[in-house]
Amino acid sequence: MRGSPQVGYVASRPFAPAWPLLVAVLVACSSETPKQGKASDGVNAHGDTTARPKAPAQQNRVTLSEAAYATANIEVVTVERAAGASATAVLEVPGHVELDSARIAVISSRAPGRIERLLVGIGDRVRGGATVALLTSPQFLTAQSEFMQATRRAALLAGSADAEGADALAAAARRRLLLLGASDEAIARLASGGEPSLTLPVTAPLGGSILSVQALAGMAVEPGAPIFTVADLSSINVVGDVPERALGAVRPGARATVRVDAYANERFAGRVVRTKDELDPTTRTGKAVIAVPNAQLRLKPGMFASVELSGITTALGLEDTTRRGAIAIPESAVVTDGEMRYVFIQTAPRTFERRTIEVAPSSAVRVGSGGSVLVRSGLAAGERVVIRGAFVLKSELAKAAFGESEG
Repeated sequence: MRGSPQVGYVASRPFAPAWPLLVAVLVACSSETPKQGKASDGVNAHGDTTARPKAPAQQNRVTLSEAAYATANIEVVTVERAAGASATAVLEVPGHVELDSARIAVISSRAPGRIERLLVGIGDRVRGGATVALLTSPQFLTAQSEFMQATRRAALLAGSADAEGADALAAAARRRLLLLGASDEAIARLASGGEPSLTLPVTAPLGGSILSVQALAGMAVEPGAPIFTVADLSSINVVGDVPERALGAVRPGARATVRVDAYANERFAGRVVRTKDELDPTTRTGKAVIAVPNAQLRLKPGMFASVELSGITTALGLEDTTRRGAIAIPESAVVTDGEMRYVFIQTAPRTFERRTIEVAPSSAVRVGSGGSVLVRSGLAAGERVVIRGAFVLKSELAKAAFGESEG
């Protein structure tokens, strides 16, 4: 029992100096760890090298060599702020030319019969009331005979007690001829003793161009059966496909300008008469109907058109922009990348910076008639923007980004 304390003392003594040594080793290891994974040295925790991120300004800037700049054909203009009426926004939309339904008519016979002759064909222009076909009709021959008899009887009974009844029969026979399509001149000739006509003239109810022929000579026709379709093209409709978000901006009476490929250097003025109630579910566009005078018949149904609608700044929320003067740049300056729109600004000789911009709510909204885009933010007056050669600068930025990723 006396030796037990000595054994315990001797056994614990070797461990006494071990604790300070262990602590020193752990501290040394922990102090070396940050050096191995230090990001500023370009080495990660596993010992792999990492690329240093480049500053955003450098990623959006490109400087061309003198040789590259000489061959890039870059053109730069100074951004200016428009003022007053010149800042009014214009909505440009695609469209097509179509007939005005109020100016189309079907030419048909008012009596049953057989077509003897067609006097016009497709594309011919006729006056209102002009004879376009001749019809043999037994009913018309009978009506002429009855009128002549009633007229002679009324003349014989003039001044007698039966004169009033005879006059009524003559008037009824006259109305029957009018309903069958006889003219006042033809009826007057019959009343004066002229010979009955063997054919019934079929006349055009309005002046215009013959669009289609639905019958042939020798065919039997019934009253109301179409023979021709005629349309007055002196005023025609142009239907513009307006994006859904801009429909509220288009109101009856708004001015419009129409261009077609057939007359690329001409502009046709018109006004919006209505917007159709139905929306195209596929394109999400509504239809604005524009009445356009067409006295020279240059606009033809079926033509594709480009429509410019004026006076839309308030409905599109652009009135503040246009009131203080709009920033407008040529369409050629705008580069599209998905939903992003940007331009290149010249910041120094041969140095250009990519700048994101916000354009008007509709990509078709522009200012003036020179193909200019209305810019809401991202540009300031006095800056120099690239209007030609932006594709070259975009390619240079892409090559620089690719080279950095490869490195």
